[in-house]
Amino acid sequence: MRKFLLLSLVVLCVLGTLPLWAGAVVEKAPEGPTKIVYWRSLTGVAGDVQDELVAKFNQSQDKVIVEAQFQGAYAELLQKLFAALAAGEMPDLVLLDSPFVTLFAKDGALVSLDEFVKKDTSGFNLKDFIPGLMQDGYYAGSLYALPLMRSTPLLYVNGDMLAAAGLPRRAPKTWDEFREFCKKVTKFDQAGQPIQQGAGFTIGQTTAHWYFQGGVYSFGGQVSDENFGIHLNEEPAIKLATLWQDMVFKDKTAIPSNSHDDFLNKKVAMVFGSTGSMGNLLSRADFEVIPAFMPAQVKNQVPVGGAVIAMTSSDKRRQEATWEFMKFMTNAESNSQIVIKTGYMPISKASMVYPATVAYFDANPIRKVAIDQLIYTCPQASVISLGKGTEILRQMVEKLLIGNRDPKKVMEETTADLLKEYNESFK
Repeated sequence: MRKFLLLSLVVLCVLGTLPLWAGAVVEKAPEGPTKIVYWRSLTGVAGDVQDELVAKFNQSQDKVIVEAQFQGAYAELLQKLFAALAAGEMPDLVLLDSPFVTLFAKDGALVSLDEFVKKDTSGFNLKDFIPGLMQDGYYAGSLYALPLMRSTPLLYVNGDMLAAAGLPRRAPKTWDEFREFCKKVTKFDQAGQPIQQGAGFTIGQTTAHWYFQGGVYSFGGQVSDENFGIHLNEEPAIKLATLWQDMVFKDKTAIPSNSHDDFLNKKVAMVFGSTGSMGNLLSRADFEVIPAFMPAQVKNQVPVGGAVIAMTSSDKRRQEATWEFMKFMTNAESNSQIVIKTGYMPISKASMVYPATVAYFDANPIRKVAIDQLIYTCPQASVISLGKGTEILRQMVEKLLIGNRDPKKVMEETTADLLKEYNESFK
């Protein structure tokens, strides 16, 4: 485009329409504030708080103007980002589902933040971020993203339903106990059909893989390692897959579920959800909601999730402006606002001790469970960064919980599909 504009100016000069010095205007640095475009995702309060912070930043200074553009759910934003990359028309900043940092950094779509961190003199401290939330911001030893709306998978429990079944008002601590709780909560009609069940297993497009990962981790296994070695054929994944399938088809105490409505409508007593789901569930439920750790078996361990912000601008001036906005979005005050509004976790030590954050958790101790589980987090499986990785794993869960397919065969098929995707799109 730049070459086209320069050529146009030369032609106009030759024709006498413009003076020969007119081309110098192209080289002159633009005056006034630098405008940058921020592609965001998420709806509801998570979307609202981003827009509020953008407005707050714009009002706080006169050097940068940020335009936030909603691009749909994570999956939609990713597709639009692929298209923008192909067209060479990238935004300046993007809210990115954290596992995809690797994919876009590898393809050169993200700007390394190392030099910005190194030369920053504003007091920005990278070491203040919580380490467990920083790992998936790196690729090949360089930093490409900062944490923003980070979460862990939680188990949400209807305390009233558990109490009515003679159970304690607490979440089950292990998967064995989880299965027993579900049996005691489930009710059948005279025809032997369940009318109330223990749990809903999420099979959503962007979440099915996340909760399955958490279950595999708790059994002491992994879905894939950092070198893209796939471990679904191993005992931990087979055990979890068999457990979930048996609960759906043998016990009839659980169902595959696409939304939290089954939980809010009291169809099931327990459901998995993000840390970011907490505000919504607590405000909408007319019963006691108990947010809790994911069940453990061999150990407590869950994959960290949520979004990061990554720089995609190719213009040096806009890169500097983008960096200033990134620091604003991740500072203690801004992050405290995100935490309070949404239920997402604090991303830094400064945010955790920020007065508003402390007061919030003092007034709402039930919401502190996400922070307590933070010490048991690890990055998501490497295969999630593959273009079709999440969809392949979603299909795996669907084969188990809807198709009632043999777990070992499903794991073999999924492994083959993931390897094919890796070899075709990533290797």
